[in-house]
Amino acid sequence: MTERIGLFADLHSNLEAFEACMSKAEELGVNRMVFLGDLVGYNADPVALIERIADLVESKKAIALLGNHDEAIFKDSRNQMNAHANAAIEWTKAQLNDSHVQFLKNLPLILHEENICFVHASAHNPANWNYVTDSMSAWRCAQNSGKSYTFVGHAHEQALFYQSAVGKLIRFSPRPGDEIPVLRHRQWVGVVGSLGQPRDGNPEACFAVFEPGAEVLTFHRVPYDHFSAAEKVRRAGLPEELANRLITGK
Repeated sequence: MTERIGLFADLHSNLEAFEACMSKAEELGVNRMVFLGDLVGYNADPVALIERIADLVESKKAIALLGNHDEAIFKDSRNQMNAHANAAIEWTKAQLNDSHVQFLKNLPLILHEENICFVHASAHNPANWNYVTDSMSAWRCAQNSGKSYTFVGHAHEQALFYQSAVGKLIRFSPRPGDEIPVLRHRQWVGVVGSLGQPRDGNPEACFAVFEPGAEVLTFHRVPYDHFSAAEKVRRAGLPEELANRLITGK
């Protein structure tokens, strides 16, 4: 069976976006899922997200990694986040029970497989939550990964960095639905975008599908009921700015 890995990052307690992406992933024949951190934060369904992902991990259908918002549930990160993010973390803490918190605590920071590295922020000092946004940060990430393929989240916007003939990592902006050849003799860093809080002006949820055997990577955008997700944020008493971001995608 052809392996198709679904790559999902920055879910941020957005149940509507999660369910839409799970449905699309099934349609695309995804048979393994990787959740690249930030399961919680910002939005209104942390319990549902954690429980669904925990079930997938327990059934060996998925792996999940730790993100900085997940870490903030059990470690004081107030000095590292803005006021809206901190408000959402404090609200989220009040929703979770001990088993939810323990699940987050047990998530690995980085995972290396034969030719792939999975991490939330960057393989370069992953606990420092560095962003991969330009050629230099992508190069540092790839150098520390040591793998042909490194998949990350954290930056909330989809991007692909590829190794040039002189070793420099060059940024490429993928078009949703395009199959991109990613030959393993180069190094690649894929930023899969945010499922739960897109920030590129398009409110549609982001994820990507990697086919290791075919050496193909495809980025996807998925429409979902972002108005309902935003209304849940408002009803929860979370900052209005967080609801607005879901509607505008900014």
